[in-house]
Amino acid sequence: MPNKFQIKRPRFIIFTDKDGTLNLEDKKLDNIFKLIISMNGLVIPVTGRTVGDILESLKKNHLKVPEILVGDNGANIYSTSRQQFLIKKTLDNKKVETLITDFIATGGNQENIRLTDGSSIYAIDSPDVRKYYKKSKSVNYCKNIQEALESIPEITKITLAGTQEQMQQMAEYSQKMNFWSDIGATKFPNANLQHYRLDIADKNINKGEAVKLINTILKPAYGYICIGNGENDISMFKQSIDDGMMIGIMEDSPEALKTKMKTYAGSKHKRQSYYHPQG
Repeated sequence: MPNKFQIKRPRFIIFTDKDGTLNLEDKKLDNIFKLIISMNGLVIPVTGRTVGDILESLKKNHLKVPEILVGDNGANIYSTSRQQFLIKKTLDNKKVETLITDFIATGGNQENIRLTDGSSIYAIDSPDVRKYYKKSKSVNYCKNIQEALESIPEITKITLAGTQEQMQQMAEYSQKMNFWSDIGATKFPNANLQHYRLDIADKNINKGEAVKLINTILKPAYGYICIGNGENDISMFKQSIDDGMMIGIMEDSPEALKTKMKTYAGSKHKRQSYYHPQG
């Protein structure tokens, strides 16, 4: 497979989740990034956030920007040096509109819908939503969901929020539409509501697929490690285990996640090494 990234073969790659894993406010992080680069290694953030949001966060904290960013749970792979998407996997807009219509028809709130185009977030303009995003430059505010749908020609991910029951119902519906989905807790758009969120993307979109593709193209000399803390990191953990590589699970991750990955590694008869970084 040709090296579409135009990056020389690294010695190693560190694939890392962002939220709950990579503390961008850690003053030592920039030195760590520079040390890894000096060793001909790569740090590649692999996150459910948009590429625009990752870039904004890195620059805000005056951190060295990695050469590759993976956003929207693997739907997008972005080259920061070339300032372009190398991979962008989009959803069928008509299917998106059908899913959103069903969500609203079954009691979903438009305010609890977000769409992304890989770079930016499109959300309904409301005090709660603006407060949630503070002054983020990667968010576009729309008066209603129809305006949002018309403003975004390429949709890479949908995120819904509501009760756990609502999200489970929509997960089942999205599965019937042949979409990938992931449920988790969220504070969007108001922490007092104790919401759950549902991320929805095209089938075969996950962090593991992105890790597999990048590893296949760059062929790091000494392999790679995947670090994370949540359910949406499982696909890249499994990919790492399948390839005989290491995984790092954050110490404050759910015990069920740690047990699940140890069981998976055991079932694959891999001699894996585990460590639990401080959360």
